[in-house]
Amino acid sequence: AANARAVKALSYFLGSDLTGICEIPRYAWFSHREDGAPIEMYHRYAVVMLIDQGYDTMEGASGDDWISGAQSMRGYLRGAEIAGIMGETLRGLGFPARAQTNADSDVLHIPLLLWAGLGELSRIGELVLNPFVGPRFKSVVLTTDMPMEVDRPIDFGLQYFCDHCHKCDRECPCDAIPHGPKVMFNGYEMWKPDVERCTRYRLTNMRGSACGRCMKTCPLNKVVDMDGGLLPRWASWLGVNAMFLKPALVPVATWLDDRLGNGRRNLVKKWWFDHEIVDGVTVAAKGANEREIDPDKKVDAARQRIAYYHADMMPPPDRLAPDPVDRKAALAAAALVETPAEARERLAAGGAAPAHYAPTPPAGSEGSGGDGGGPSPNPYGKGG
Repeated sequence: AANARAVKALSYFLGSDLTGICEIPRYAWFSHREDGAPIEMYHRYAVVMLIDQGYDTMEGASGDDWISGAQSMRGYLRGAEIAGIMGETLRGLGFPARAQTNADSDVLHIPLLLWAGLGELSRIGELVLNPFVGPRFKSVVLTTDMPMEVDRPIDFGLQYFCDHCHKCDRECPCDAIPHGPKVMFNGYEMWKPDVERCTRYRLTNMRGSACGRCMKTCPLNKVVDMDGGLLPRWASWLGVNAMFLKPALVPVATWLDDRLGNGRRNLVKKWWFDHEIVDGVTVAAKGANEREIDPDKKVDAARQRIAYYHADMMPPPDRLAPDPVDRKAALAAAALVETPAEARERLAAGGAAPAHYAPTPPAGSEGSGGDGGGPSPNPYGKGG
């Protein structure tokens, strides 16, 4: 316990906003590096840290304007600095340690965030939401063999909250966040976003840098410490400590969040100039997204089409060549998606996992159907 307290104290001294510790399960390690070399587990523990991207700046932004990318990169840069210093400190004490950053990581951050007790998966999809900073953070991980007491996963009622709140999917500029209920994706119960549609918007957004619109509009994007307002502090306390009141509180909270105008831009908080980089030269941006919330917009899950890129549609993990995306095949693959109830029935009956849960094997291995040089054979349609 003393080791864990010391490591957490060091992380907070260096600037981490929230820190948790967990053991690293095998599935949290990537299978291969970017050069195709396999990755073996080399550390037992993960120190998982959250860096707040800054509520005041987010208040002045639309979420998909020109400050969005800078907010993300500042968080990643600060996290890398903190983990780097901590890693050097632990190595100086005789313990192996490695910083796992957004630019160079051998581990997946999302499962470690969950195991370290730093949040739950949200409707936004492949994003862990924290009860105190919401989705407004970037993560960094330090792996080590220094023995430490670990934290435990938490349940603060987010599944119920997200099931009855549609603000992020209502406000998503590219309709990538699901309007409907959770599904089983590769064996995990979650709200599965249309990752290709989200990525395409982030990369082709001509009036901003990437996108954080879901983070901007989430009702849990608040300041709930002593610097925050009394109402969000009360709401946060009740949400965490009075979970039995969720059925009564959540409808009121989501309605009130819209009526108070939360998620709108506060132009008093905009301190930056809108610039973009064209051919390596920084110039004044031709325009910027100026979105506001639309409480009257209705979502329709029946009309929304989500593309599902199942595990067996992924390229071999050791492939170095680009692999084309087959969106038509991914839309057709939606027919294979199980509901959580169907998955429970299958497991109770002793049924085997569906074939599309099995990931594509490394190139050149038996059953891979390729040598790593060309695109992967697609089981649901023609590639390209």
